[in-house]
Amino acid sequence: MPVFLRYLLFQLPSWALLTVLLVALALSDVLPLWLAIALPAALIVKDLVVFPRVRVAYEPSVEHGGGDLLGALARADTPLCPEGYVRLGPERWQARLTEPAGRVASGDVVRVRAIDHLTLVVEPEASDACEPEGADHV
Repeated sequence: MPVFLRYLLFQLPSWALLTVLLVALALSDVLPLWLAIALPAALIVKDLVVFPRVRVAYEPSVEHGGGDLLGALARADTPLCPEGYVRLGPERWQARLTEPAGRVASGDVVRVRAIDHLTLVVEPEASDACEPEGADHV
Protein backbone atom coordinates (compact mmCIF):
# COMPACT_ATOMS: atom_id res chain seq x y z
CA MET A 1 0.00 0.00 0.00
CA PRO A 2 1.49 3.39 -0.95
CA VAL A 3 2.62 5.53 1.98
CA PHE A 4 0.42 8.47 0.97
CA LEU A 5 -2.67 6.25 0.86
CA ARG A 6 -1.79 4.81 4.28
CA TYR A 7 -1.53 8.36 5.63
CA LEU A 8 -4.86 9.40 4.09
CA LEU A 9 -6.63 6.34 5.51
CA PHE A 10 -5.25 7.19 8.94
CA GLN A 11 -6.44 10.81 8.71
CA LEU A 12 -9.85 10.06 7.16
CA PRO A 13 -11.73 9.19 10.40
CA SER A 14 -10.77 12.48 12.08
CA TRP A 15 -11.73 14.44 8.96
CA ALA A 16 -15.09 12.68 8.78
CA LEU A 17 -15.85 13.05 12.49
CA LEU A 18 -15.02 16.76 12.50
CA THR A 19 -17.06 17.37 9.35
CA VAL A 20 -20.13 15.56 10.72
CA LEU A 21 -19.89 17.44 14.03
CA LEU A 22 -19.49 20.85 12.39
CA VAL A 23 -22.29 20.25 9.85
CA ALA A 24 -24.58 19.20 12.71
CA LEU A 25 -23.73 22.43 14.53
CA ALA A 26 -24.33 24.44 11.36
CA LEU A 27 -27.71 22.78 10.75
CA SER A 28 -28.78 23.60 14.31
CA ASP A 29 -27.79 27.25 13.75
CA VAL A 30 -25.04 27.16 16.38
CA LEU A 31 -22.28 27.70 13.83
CA PRO A 32 -22.29 29.53 10.49
CA LEU A 33 -22.22 27.21 7.47
CA TRP A 34 -19.10 28.83 6.03
CA LEU A 35 -17.19 28.00 9.23
CA ALA A 36 -18.50 24.42 9.20
CA ILE A 37 -16.94 24.06 5.74
CA ALA A 38 -13.77 26.11 6.35
CA LEU A 39 -12.58 24.26 9.46
CA PRO A 40 -12.50 20.73 7.93
CA ALA A 41 -10.93 22.19 4.79
CA ALA A 42 -8.22 23.84 6.91
CA LEU A 43 -7.60 20.55 8.73
CA ILE A 44 -7.22 18.68 5.42
CA VAL A 45 -4.84 21.31 4.04
CA LYS A 46 -2.82 21.20 7.28
CA ASP A 47 -2.53 17.40 7.10
CA LEU A 48 -1.43 17.53 3.46
CA VAL A 49 1.19 20.17 4.24
CA VAL A 50 2.51 18.17 7.21
CA PHE A 51 2.70 14.88 5.28
CA PRO A 52 6.25 15.29 3.90
CA ARG A 53 7.58 15.77 7.44
CA VAL A 54 5.79 12.74 8.92
CA ARG A 55 6.09 10.45 5.90
CA VAL A 56 8.78 8.29 7.52
CA ALA A 57 6.42 7.31 10.34
CA TYR A 58 3.99 5.80 7.83
CA GLU A 59 6.55 3.86 5.79
CA PRO A 60 6.46 0.12 6.39
CA SER A 61 9.48 -1.14 8.24
CA VAL A 62 10.96 -4.48 7.22
CA GLU A 63 13.38 -4.56 10.13
CA HIS A 64 12.01 -5.99 13.32
CA GLY A 65 14.84 -4.69 15.45
CA GLY A 66 16.14 -8.14 16.33
CA GLY A 67 19.13 -7.97 14.01
CA ASP A 68 21.39 -7.00 16.90
CA LEU A 69 20.54 -10.26 18.65
CA LEU A 70 21.83 -12.49 15.85
CA GLY A 71 25.14 -14.03 16.84
CA ALA A 72 24.83 -12.87 20.45
CA LEU A 73 25.72 -15.17 23.33
CA ALA A 74 23.09 -16.05 25.90
CA ARG A 75 22.98 -18.29 28.95
CA ALA A 76 20.37 -21.02 29.36
CA ASP A 77 18.05 -20.07 32.22
CA THR A 78 16.31 -23.44 32.06
CA PRO A 79 17.31 -26.67 30.32
CA LEU A 80 16.65 -26.50 26.58
CA CYS A 81 15.27 -29.81 25.35
CA PRO A 82 14.61 -28.49 22.70
CA GLU A 83 12.72 -25.48 24.14
CA GLY A 84 13.21 -23.43 27.27
CA TYR A 85 14.38 -19.99 28.36
CA VAL A 86 17.66 -18.14 27.99
CA ARG A 87 18.98 -14.97 29.58
CA LEU A 88 20.37 -12.41 27.15
CA GLY A 89 21.61 -9.42 29.11
CA PRO A 90 18.86 -8.47 31.57
CA GLU A 91 16.12 -10.05 29.45
CA ARG A 92 14.67 -13.55 29.61
CA TRP A 93 13.75 -14.96 26.19
CA GLN A 94 11.92 -18.06 25.08
CA ALA A 95 14.39 -20.14 23.08
CA ARG A 96 14.41 -23.20 20.85
CA LEU A 97 17.40 -25.25 19.76
CA THR A 98 18.28 -25.45 16.07
CA GLU A 99 18.50 -29.23 16.40
CA PRO A 100 15.18 -30.64 17.73
CA ALA A 101 16.97 -33.65 19.23
CA GLY A 102 19.54 -31.46 21.00
CA ARG A 103 19.77 -30.69 24.68
CA VAL A 104 21.42 -27.86 26.63
CA ALA A 105 21.77 -27.80 30.40
CA SER A 106 20.77 -24.82 32.51
CA GLY A 107 23.67 -22.38 32.76
CA ASP A 108 25.29 -23.39 29.45
CA VAL A 109 26.15 -20.74 26.87
CA VAL A 110 24.26 -20.70 23.56
CA ARG A 111 24.55 -18.54 20.45
CA VAL A 112 21.51 -16.91 18.80
CA ARG A 113 21.27 -18.07 15.18
CA ALA A 114 17.77 -16.84 14.19
CA ILE A 115 14.62 -15.22 15.52
CA ASP A 116 11.20 -16.81 15.01
CA HIS A 117 8.62 -14.24 16.11
CA LEU A 118 9.52 -13.78 19.79
CA THR A 119 11.47 -17.02 20.12
CA LEU A 120 15.24 -17.12 19.78
CA VAL A 121 16.58 -20.05 17.77
CA VAL A 122 19.88 -20.99 19.40
CA GLU A 123 22.64 -23.55 19.22
CA PRO A 124 25.08 -24.61 21.92
CA GLU A 125 28.30 -22.64 21.98
CA ALA A 126 31.43 -24.79 21.96
CA SER A 127 32.50 -25.13 25.60
CA ASP A 128 36.20 -24.76 24.78
CA ALA A 129 35.68 -21.49 22.91
CA CYS A 130 36.61 -18.32 24.72
CA GLU A 131 34.02 -15.60 25.04
CA PRO A 132 34.96 -12.50 23.07
CA GLU A 133 36.04 -9.44 25.02
CA GLY A 134 33.16 -7.18 25.90
CA ALA A 135 30.64 -10.03 25.91
CA ASP A 136 28.92 -8.54 28.93
CA HIS A 137 25.45 -9.47 27.64
CA VAL A 138 25.64 -13.10 28.79
